[in-house]
Amino acid sequence: MTEDQAGAAPDTAAESPPPRLHGVVDIAGWMREGWRIYKTEPLVFALVTAIYAMLLLIAANIPVVGLLLAGPFSVGFYLVVADISLGRVFNVWRLFEGFKYFLPAAVAYFAITFFTVIGFILLIIPGIIVTAWYLFAFLFIADRGYGFWQAMEASRQLVRQDTTGFVFFLGAMGLLNLLGALCLVLGLLVTMPVTYIATFAAYRGLMGLQKLSDQPSPPPLHI
Repeated sequence: MTEDQAGAAPDTAAESPPPRLHGVVDIAGWMREGWRIYKTEPLVFALVTAIYAMLLLIAANIPVVGLLLAGPFSVGFYLVVADISLGRVFNVWRLFEGFKYFLPAAVAYFAITFFTVIGFILLIIPGIIVTAWYLFAFLFIADRGYGFWQAMEASRQLVRQDTTGFVFFLGAMGLLNLLGALCLVLGLLVTMPVTYIATFAAYRGLMGLQKLSDQPSPPPLHI
């Protein structure tokens, strides 16, 4: 594992997001893109979401393990999204490739969870803002190979350019997943991947892609 992946070199300069004007958020456009890409491979996304949720549910019953796995699996989910969004061959094992970034992803998840809980303890609104700040942390890890703190800071800098807009974007995704949960929970097999894809679409639109655009296609797996 490289020093950059481990996040062990805080003095390493992260690439700062390019300066942008206030009002960069396109909630409707990103959500439409999420739905459009979801429709190209609905069974694949449903399968990946079911595996992801099942593994995290099992891990949640083991102290600390759930916290350790959530970050790497989130990175893996974005790797799947990138494959399908870019028209590459899909393989379910891509979900587990997030463990190549285990340390930065796991530490980032711990740190984001900690800061978010503190934010909600102080007041509800700070907790929501903190959640929005770190919306893209796992994508920066997957796409730029950043360490955990670099990824979190890059995400925060990007979101701060239109914090209000991103809070509404987060709220729209939260409401969509709430509707999915109300539909006998099975609706989450649709709404959860749509929100992941929408987040990926937002990142790609604002930052472009680096490593995610160049990663080789995995061997095919027919479903």
